[in-house]
Amino acid sequence: MKKKLIALLCMAAMSVSMLAGCGEKEEGGGSSEQTGQSSDSGSKAEESAEGQDGAGEGSGLEYAELDWYLDLGERPDMGMVNDALNEYLIEKINTKVNMHIMGAEDYSAKVPTKLSAGENLGLVTIGSGVNYTVQAKQGAFYPMDELLETYGVGIRGLFSDDVWDTMRIDGKIYAIPILKDNCYIMNMIYNEEMAQALELDMENLEYKNWRQNEEFFTNALALRDEKFPEHKGKPLLNDITMEVPFYFGLETFLDNYVAVCNIDGINDVAGYDSNTVFNLYATDEYREFCRMKQRMVAGGVYAYDFSNFPDSMYDGSLLATSGWGFTYINEHLYGDKFTTRLKVAENVWTDTNNYIGGGTAISVNCENPERAMMVMELVNTNPYVATLLRFGIEGEHYLIDGDGNMTFDGSPRNSDPANRGYQYWYGASFGNLTIVDAPESFTGPDNIMLQRIVEYNNSALLPAHMGFVLDTSSISNEIAACSNVVAEYSDTLRKGQYDTPEAVDAAIDQFNEKLKANNVDKILEEVQAQIDAWNAANK
Repeated sequence: MKKKLIALLCMAAMSVSMLAGCGEKEEGGGSSEQTGQSSDSGSKAEESAEGQDGAGEGSGLEYAELDWYLDLGERPDMGMVNDALNEYLIEKINTKVNMHIMGAEDYSAKVPTKLSAGENLGLVTIGSGVNYTVQAKQGAFYPMDELLETYGVGIRGLFSDDVWDTMRIDGKIYAIPILKDNCYIMNMIYNEEMAQALELDMENLEYKNWRQNEEFFTNALALRDEKFPEHKGKPLLNDITMEVPFYFGLETFLDNYVAVCNIDGINDVAGYDSNTVFNLYATDEYREFCRMKQRMVAGGVYAYDFSNFPDSMYDGSLLATSGWGFTYINEHLYGDKFTTRLKVAENVWTDTNNYIGGGTAISVNCENPERAMMVMELVNTNPYVATLLRFGIEGEHYLIDGDGNMTFDGSPRNSDPANRGYQYWYGASFGNLTIVDAPESFTGPDNIMLQRIVEYNNSALLPAHMGFVLDTSSISNEIAACSNVVAEYSDTLRKGQYDTPEAVDAAIDQFNEKLKANNVDKILEEVQAQIDAWNAANK
């Protein structure tokens, strides 16, 4: 574990060095120093395009054409941007890419079927119904190890060996993970004017997870209702429901929490080390969490049904809201009525799913996998390409103002926020987010948001089983049965919607009795056996 953490921290220095030295590139609102270009000569991304050589310089390579399937939803100007991308790719690597950008629902319905049929899909986004582990084991993807060493050297350097090992299925790498916020960066976003009016020291409030500070928020509600009687009857906090990662930091192996492990450095559940599998729903900590939610709903800190307060996020009545992945926010994230300030939870961690849950694979029947990797190398290491894919064409979809910053105002095709011709933010499915030019309102001064993402990624705590993927084949029936039980009880419990603490206890007792009756112990035994075997093989 310590060796893994040290390796990842070493990569932090390497990644930061790469970001600082790759043409001295920084995004819109970031310093022009990072591109090594003067802001008065146009877009920093465009300058990077002019000054950065591709892997093959177009000439000398035979013409190639391939498809790229993405799950980001359609935009009116997709064709225009695809043409601009191809103009650049032809120049650099003599390659044309046909982007097929589908809605997530459409993607998950069609692409797995195409993969199963053995179609040549070229590049494929994993996630949105395309399960990386399942598809790789079924032979749908082309192995990338040699391609990365030959044509994806820049990509290979974006992640530590630990991360690449996490991507291995039966010893081989079949997808490129997305460099973005690859860890659980949990947030408290608070109303600065309300905090000041109530004399609350939000800046120094301890914040590891949302199970803390029940007394603080209960007292704050009373203060708010006295100071601002017009808000009486409204909740103080937004609807925060997911047990992991908002209330607990755990290593998870399924879509629910019947089999989890503690993470060293967090240890949210007493009595278990990081190699012992347990059922969260059967722990004292889970019971107390559910009791807490019931008390806070009954007391008005949380709403029984937050959908009854549709304006609360914007009318200044909430003291704080939850966030996920924010490293920087605009001062007026929820409008001009109040100032928003950001707190990041002390506990920041990652897990296998943060890497295998999204990325890009090459379909096994791709006619030119080498050229597909060359395309991905440019997408993940070239700021011009990364920016073009998110924000479109300079002069059409955005302009560069007098300070050298990107703006949509006055652009021919993106001026109307309700009718953008082309914009994908984060656009994570494209690839590396950290080299993108973006408006300062998106990423902050000097591109601080993306810099902090790199820092958090490289300092995140690692679970003990980074790279372990559960084989569910022998327990699929038990997982399905227990998932039905979880669906019956967990939502009402985590929303605090029972009338009394006694009702909470009774529900949890029934919940766990039904889990037992549906063989949760078999799930726990199988997960533990697989982890023990994995540990033995990875000493």
